[in-house]
Amino acid sequence: MVIKGFVLLLLMVVAPIGTGLLINNVMPEKQRGIGNTYLCGFLCLLALFQVIAVPIVFLDEWGFSLIVMLYTCLLTILSGGGIIDALHCFRMERTIWKKKGSYNWNKTLIIQWSMVGILILFQLVMAVVTASFDGDDAYYVVNSLITQETDTLYRILPYTGLSTSLDMRHAMAVFPIWIAYIAKMTGIHATILSHTVLPLFLMSITYGIYYQIGKKLCMEKKEMLPVYMILVCGLHLFGNTSIYTNATFLMMRNWQGKSMLANVVIPAVFLVLLWIFEEEGEKKKGKKILWFLLFILNIVAAMMSTASVFLNSLLIGVMALVLTLQKKEIKILIKLIMCCIPCVIYAALYVVM
Repeated sequence: MVIKGFVLLLLMVVAPIGTGLLINNVMPEKQRGIGNTYLCGFLCLLALFQVIAVPIVFLDEWGFSLIVMLYTCLLTILSGGGIIDALHCFRMERTIWKKKGSYNWNKTLIIQWSMVGILILFQLVMAVVTASFDGDDAYYVVNSLITQETDTLYRILPYTGLSTSLDMRHAMAVFPIWIAYIAKMTGIHATILSHTVLPLFLMSITYGIYYQIGKKLCMEKKEMLPVYMILVCGLHLFGNTSIYTNATFLMMRNWQGKSMLANVVIPAVFLVLLWIFEEEGEKKKGKKILWFLLFILNIVAAMMSTASVFLNSLLIGVMALVLTLQKKEIKILIKLIMCCIPCVIYAALYVVM
């Protein structure tokens, strides 16, 4: 159990931070920080998995072991390189994160942030101890388990256990295969991983993204940030108004690609767009990496669900018009369109294949 926990921490904490450190050094100074470093690294590793896995899914029905080998090697290189680079920065006495400004703590803020912590902790605990069966588990979780146990990639029908042809609707949304990878490396059963382990990480990442969004929205009034976070927590706690809300997916089905799209990818797109809005037009270093992150997010979106192919593109298209009109620069529109290329490619593959 100790070894499983150690490997899990390496894959879900150390590797994303190490990979994120490579990006952190070229980020605009305002956007640097341990939270953003982890988020950028996590998203880049998901995109890397998508790029590796999709061709193998098409070409080799027994290719899961190949995915494990290739992804582990590249993950080790990226995260190890980031950690080595960070150690070099420390040795050269260069800062890797921005200098923190003063935060005027008072009794009210302490109470408010304590409420935020309690609300998030309550949700994490309840997501694990009251984990419920969902109808989609019969497909997505079982697909992860079949991949973990048999090394096959979408060639066994989860409902019957019989052989089947490749289902294009799911073949390019390889998030269940990523879960199988985590399960394979840690030795944790895919069902246990999905229902009791991953919610702790995925819900924390979601709230981390909302926190970063809040920092941008409350930039002039930092004392409003905990109020914003309490509101976000409240919306999720009481958001089960139907089975289709993002709050329902976050609390009850966060191991599914649809939930990741609604609660991680789309909020992350808003966050990166806020960074771009802030930095674009300024003569500062690090702006190009923000466009790269938006490009990466479209790859991650395709990993989660077929719906992301048009949802992400539509969202970015609307924001492209807004940003272009605000900055009065047509090249911004061109950049945002280029960031949607992964979604266009995946849409074409869905149509052709």
